[in-house]
Amino acid sequence: MLKRCIGMAATAAALVATGSVTTSSVAAPAVECDGVLSLGDAPKTRVIVPASASCTIVDSTIKSLRALPGAVDVKVFDTEVTRNLMVRGATGTVHIGPEDCKFDPVVGNNLVVRNSHNVLICLMSVDNNITVRNNDGRITVRDSSAGNNIKVNRNLAYDPDASDPNTDRAAKIRILRNLADNHIVARGNDSSRVVAARGNTPEALIA
Repeated sequence: MLKRCIGMAATAAALVATGSVTTSSVAAPAVECDGVLSLGDAPKTRVIVPASASCTIVDSTIKSLRALPGAVDVKVFDTEVTRNLMVRGATGTVHIGPEDCKFDPVVGNNLVVRNSHNVLICLMSVDNNITVRNNDGRITVRDSSAGNNIKVNRNLAYDPDASDPNTDRAAKIRILRNLADNHIVARGNDSSRVVAARGNTPEALIA
């Protein structure tokens, strides 16, 4: 059953009504997501994915998303993030971009996925950096653009899923058809992992 994530806006409103705080001092509500979240146009809303939660965000405009260590699946489909999108320590799958990869959502600052498992970043437009670091599952960054750098660095040896039919193929790090204003780099990844990079502008630096 799909669960809509609910924030703390009512509490903030009650404080304002009782005079406990002034309107200017009330921060935009943080929304905890464990299930499916569709906020529509909510550019001041911050979304948090707690440990042990799985969150899918669809068809929304939000300010930021932060997945805490121990979150399971984090999926962001057809959603614009006006500031930062940060995932650290997810244990399941991180999929950022349209579900069917037909058009490109936007992240207004940085997109960072680190210390997680499977990572798929597809058809994203990011104003600053795309960073994929210290992950141990399948890794693909494709058909995306960054206003600064794309960095796929220091990822770990591949930890296969039970369903993987071909571990060698699944272990490849794929950096495909991306565009960055400065650099695209893949450095310090575990020596057991092959980096497949093609069609990128500028050409990916692999070390």
